[in-house]
Amino acid sequence: MKTIAVIGFGKIGQAVAANMLLHGLHVVAVDTDTTIAGRFYENTFHTNEPGVLTVLTDACNEGNLHIEITLDDHTPDAVIICIPLAVDQEKKTIDAPFIQCFQQLVSHCSNKLLIVVETSVPVGYSRKVLLPVLESSGKKHGVDFLLSHSPERIKSGTMLTQLEKIPKVIGGISAEATEANYRLYQQFFSTELLYRVENTETAEMMKLAGMIYRDVNIALANQLAMFAQLSGIDLPSLLPLINADGEANLLQPGIGVGGHCTPVYPYFLIDNFRHAGLDFSIARAGRQINDNMAAFAVSLIRDKVRNKTALVLGLSFRPNVKEDANSVGASLYGLLEQEGFDVFMHDAEFSQPELEHKGFAFADPSKTDAEVVFLVTMHREYRQLDFTAMAANGVRFIVDGRNALDRRIVESAGISYTGIGR
Repeated sequence: MKTIAVIGFGKIGQAVAANMLLHGLHVVAVDTDTTIAGRFYENTFHTNEPGVLTVLTDACNEGNLHIEITLDDHTPDAVIICIPLAVDQEKKTIDAPFIQCFQQLVSHCSNKLLIVVETSVPVGYSRKVLLPVLESSGKKHGVDFLLSHSPERIKSGTMLTQLEKIPKVIGGISAEATEANYRLYQQFFSTELLYRVENTETAEMMKLAGMIYRDVNIALANQLAMFAQLSGIDLPSLLPLINADGEANLLQPGIGVGGHCTPVYPYFLIDNFRHAGLDFSIARAGRQINDNMAAFAVSLIRDKVRNKTALVLGLSFRPNVKEDANSVGASLYGLLEQEGFDVFMHDAEFSQPELEHKGFAFADPSKTDAEVVFLVTMHREYRQLDFTAMAANGVRFIVDGRNALDRRIVESAGISYTGIGR
């Protein structure tokens, strides 16, 4: 039975490992977080990703999943890389941990070890950066290792389900690498989902293009929303009609875009364009527009408030998912502080101590006397907000950053309602 190493045992790595374990493979999970293994063996590990915890816990107890901080004691048949890439304040790629991982893999490269990069990377990164790292100590592609790219395309909250439905694109440094990746993935993906492309660059481009489409689409909706706001037009209510012709697929406007992917990956391709002597102006503009939506939301009530107190509802970047990467709620909180507001935070997924540990002042929405409440993340719990009680406590304005609340209910409680683009 094959043993596959998964390097990077965060949410993506956990879902990838769970999928393989469900198909009968053995997995060695490698992560520099030294507490992960202990939490598994002490039965204190937790994830809110549906289905994943049971699969991983059972596999760990049965000996089919080993969790390590290095790969030194194992000889895997293949290695799958799930370490995230991020960008810094200047929007430059932070890849030192990624490069270090590949430097450490060199000693394991023999007998055409297959290395698959599932992490989203810039176009050309596998060939121009990772391949030289692996070959720097005399190892040779096609002899000691095979390098391929198959970018993950799953989102928190439905990962295992998505792995059964979303096509997997595979592109290797060579045709041999592509075929080796294809044969491996046939063991835990339906063949109908597997698509071989010409090379790593093609697979890299596929993932980034899809993410940028989403970001630019939202930016277009957001710019239209700004105009609609000034023109007395309810853009969100128009979207079904706009999209009804079968040509348009305009997404919802909103208070901003958070997460691990959309706020990050456009910068990979923006840099690719720059190195090619091109200006990816539409992607740059899309990022700027979406990043500025929190400021736009504040502008909608800035001149209306009296005592400048605010409650932000939502630190998570996705409803009922306990993750706050590139959190719009955190950005809004900081912006309101700069504007001189006394600001409080609530999130249905984070406890008061957790929020306070992250530096946010906590307030319960059922008890808040904040003058304005900003809805950033539409957790299901917020559908039960008691607007009458909130009004009695002193709430005067609600800015619905997701156009998800019922305006009539909010206004019937005596609270002024403002959406994005309506």
